Amino acid sequence: MSTSARLEQIIERVGDLPAMPKAVSRALTLTDDPDVDLSEVADAIQTDPALSAKILRISNSPYYGMRQYVGTLKLALVVLGVREIRNIVLGVAVFDALHTRKTESMLAGDFWKHSFEVAAFSKKFGEHLKLTVHGEDFVTGLLHDIGKLVLMRQFEAEYATLYAEAGGWGETLCAAEDEAFGFTHADAAAALATYWNFPRTLVDGLLLHHPKGAVPLRDAIDPVLAAIVRLANGAAREGSRRGEPARPAPAGDPEAWDIISGQIPELDEPARAGLLARFADAIASMPAPRL
Repeated sequence: MSTSARLEQIIERVGDLPAMPKAVSRALTLTDDPDVDLSEVADAIQTDPALSAKILRISNSPYYGMRQYVGTLKLALVVLGVREIRNIVLGVAVFDALHTRKTESMLAGDFWKHSFEVAAFSKKFGEHLKLTVHGEDFVTGLLHDIGKLVLMRQFEAEYATLYAEAGGWGETLCAAEDEAFGFTHADAAAALATYWNFPRTLVDGLLLHHPKGAVPLRDAIDPVLAAIVRLANGAAREGSRRGEPARPAPAGDPEAWDIISGQIPELDEPARAGLLARFADAIASMPAPRL
């Protein structure tokens, strides 16, 4: 079965996925036009003042690493560009749509901080590799775990128990999810992204942020982006587990490192450790922005 067909099945299995907000839908339609007027995009987003405020909070957060403060949405569009703001809009919209009473307990934990840490690691990988992805590295890292929110929203009691027993992350959680539902939170994240017509590069990054034997990283539309997000997730989690966020061990994922090494061949084991430690030093102690 193709990946697309499987995601369609998962959408049917999950059921009742949230609709895309009107302001977001309008903004995405406008930004499909490369010659769109920035004022028109700003006006469309500003019909939702809460959305506008959240976009500015993320744009100005240390995790995003912008070199100058932006106080207005139009200035953010000028400084970052339409495609980067479009990606931030997607990220904010998904979290807003999935923030319900059922998901509140999960969001009250370390979910926010981990999401932003993975986003920041991903962005630093993208910058180091000199990728021109217009914020897809950041937003894919930010959204990588949204499937957990989807599952909590749809199967609250069952998933809360499963999540706690499996420790909340990693291959143990994926195995438990697959046994209980026939798919994992990575599948659920990709299903929601497909339902909302996200770019396929982003869908693949969400789907493959954990190793997936049936779908190798090289099958992704953008294998480098997918590898970056997987390594960022591993690095952020390893740092948290060790209690030393500024000194994570290299994430042990040969498949992902093989793809990254194709971009920078000098990445032997010590170089990997040094690269991740440098990224982590920059990310350590950053406060996650409110959403």
